[in-house]
Amino acid sequence: MPSDYNVDIYTALVPAEVDLFGEDEFDVAVVIDVLRATTTLLFALKSGAERIIPAESVDVARQLKQKFPDALLCGERNGTKIPGFDLGNSPVEYTPENVRGKVLIYASTNGSVMMKKVSRVAKRVFLASLRNVSAAAEKIYSSGARKVLVACSGREGFFSLEDAYCAGMLYEELEELAERQVRGANDGTTLAYSLVRYFGYAVDEIFHRSEHARYLASLGLGEDISLAGEVDADSIVPEVVDGEVRVL
Repeated sequence: MPSDYNVDIYTALVPAEVDLFGEDEFDVAVVIDVLRATTTLLFALKSGAERIIPAESVDVARQLKQKFPDALLCGERNGTKIPGFDLGNSPVEYTPENVRGKVLIYASTNGSVMMKKVSRVAKRVFLASLRNVSAAAEKIYSSGARKVLVACSGREGFFSLEDAYCAGMLYEELEELAERQVRGANDGTTLAYSLVRYFGYAVDEIFHRSEHARYLASLGLGEDISLAGEVDADSIVPEVVDGEVRVL
């Protein structure tokens, strides 16, 4: 990067904020849905899924299945697998045996909806989670993006603690890469970063306080939470290209 590299970062802490922006207003958008979309899709791609088609609703997913009859229907509502779907939203389901070489049609409550939203307002769209947060920061930096949207998927339209925390960690990593030349950060970014300053890398404490994590734990999905909390366990960064999630 040139020595004068700088970047403006806008963190949207709730999905409705994204609707306020115009078409292609950002160079890059980063979708975060720690529990669990951007974590689970990382597992799917690591396990050899060919490509993933995000759907903003169950009905749209079923329509896409008619177009791609060999694809797997994947996703959840209220944290559990949708009746008639092949896979739910647990990363442990996305093994090479289940998804290698497959096209996945994916509909989740929060993450897939956000992927469709941000595709309107950004020229490029990356997916980030705690598992690939440093790699995502490097991807943003190497892209040369000057205006970045960090979009927290939240939970059913509301604020999500773990997504905001991940956004703060992403900001911290990007600041280090840019040698503190991040030019502008909105209040949402400042708030997200304050969570990292307060909690440090105590991810277990974040999940302990997270409403969504507690809900998933009540469903017996503790392993999903543990996997989602493994910071920088992965180095790949999925990207949404022409409406499909891939690793380029």
